[in-house]
Amino acid sequence: MAKQQISEQQQKTERARREQDVERNQDFGDQAASARLPDDPKAAAPRDAIGRPSTGEPV
Repeated sequence: MAKQQISEQQQKTERARREQDVERNQDFGDQAASARLPDDPKAAAPRDAIGRPSTGEPV
């Protein structure tokens, strides 16, 4: 009985550790992409004065 409880505790600990590893391994792009909704204007590429996707260079 005690071994079963220890085993269950180890499984819970391992599961929590894996979840934390996944959270730590996300990079800035993953976090930014998940923070935006599809209809959010900031989720789309920036546009220049003509309406084309901008590369940051002036027209």
